[in-house]
Amino acid sequence: MRDGKKVLLVLGGIAALQDIILNAQKKGYYVIVTDYLENSPAKKIADESWMLSIDDVDGIVEKAKAEGVDGVMNYCVDPGQKPYQKICEKLGVPCVAGFEQFDIMTNKDRFKECCKAYGVDTIPEYKLDASLRAEDLAAIEYPIVIKPVDGRASKGLTICRRAEEVPQAVSYAMDHSKLKRLMVEKYLENCDEVQVKYVACDGEFFITSVCDWHSCYMEDGTRVYVDLLKYPSKLMDEYVQTTNDKVVSMLKGIGIRNGAVALTALHQNGKFYFFDPALRMGGAQDWRIVRAVTGIDISDMLTEFAMTGRMGELEEIRKIDKAFAAKQSCLLYFDIRTGTIGTIEGIEEAAKLPAVTGYLKCHEVGDVIEGYGTTDNIAMRFMLRCDSIEELRQTIRKVQGMIRVLDVNGENMIVSPIDPDMI
Repeated sequence: MRDGKKVLLVLGGIAALQDIILNAQKKGYYVIVTDYLENSPAKKIADESWMLSIDDVDGIVEKAKAEGVDGVMNYCVDPGQKPYQKICEKLGVPCVAGFEQFDIMTNKDRFKECCKAYGVDTIPEYKLDASLRAEDLAAIEYPIVIKPVDGRASKGLTICRRAEEVPQAVSYAMDHSKLKRLMVEKYLENCDEVQVKYVACDGEFFITSVCDWHSCYMEDGTRVYVDLLKYPSKLMDEYVQTTNDKVVSMLKGIGIRNGAVALTALHQNGKFYFFDPALRMGGAQDWRIVRAVTGIDISDMLTEFAMTGRMGELEEIRKIDKAFAAKQSCLLYFDIRTGTIGTIEGIEEAAKLPAVTGYLKCHEVGDVIEGYGTTDNIAMRFMLRCDSIEELRQTIRKVQGMIRVLDVNGENMIVSPIDPDMI
């Protein structure tokens, strides 16, 4: 307790957590944020902050005991998943899952094994490790994707179309793997990418969103990052009819009973091929889309679980199932090229549009963008909620026309935005 308030420890200080922290404070909790960065955005609004990396499990546990922390939560920080479980276990406070569940949901190879056991389709893979054995290389049919088994946000990932590209891709993947293991899969082309989100309460699972994932590319074909996430997915009905039951059976079989689950899949020839799991909310703040449509806040459920050990009343949470599909919504991204940001304009104007329910600014003037293919390329994202697909398309055009991001030489940094007619 602190000043008569229960103490909530939040792992990570990214900007996406600010909204969550403010809500926790409104509920009467004293909020502490910890990470290794002095000026993390979430630390600026927290009641207290610590300079302890989320990987410093023992250091956090020692300080949490001394400071009377009542609950801990990792809302959406990907590398915080396993430390969160360890910290909760050592402190004896509620955790949404145990070691086994987090180990499966953060290791792509273990997750793939579970999918196979429950009849959930996965992308065909090839045997290969850092030794680059000749017999393994000879069995590969290109193109392929090489990535770390524990990688996130596309870091460490390379698409290889020729054998000569493999050694460098393997080295890159190993550099981004704490486990020092990689995964090699067939690169599926001309397919749709879909993201499915669930919330679990006392062993029951409810679909909170299904979206179409549109990627952004440079003129030469280089993938920048995400262009737009469209809700609901055009494939939602097919997913529910053909695949949902198998996925829920698997999640229950793994032993997940509470929390937020995120799964990404590629759709081709009537099958959903899963490849990217997480036992957390998404860092893109899609929960704000769900809240804007349904009035139900998934982040509030996680806050209550941290402090009480319960997600909430099952009958109330049940109302969230597929309710997001009542509106046409999207997360609209503005991806930028390499360079130094000189000017950012139009955010406040765009935020006043009736269909804009929120935004997240990811960079500031002076920030340097050095590469492509990761979350570092996101300048900002907007949350849009509309009554019809045509209204959504019109709103996207309006927002796109308002936003400008220029480099220090006055040149446009925004990569060609998505054509709204494509969604």
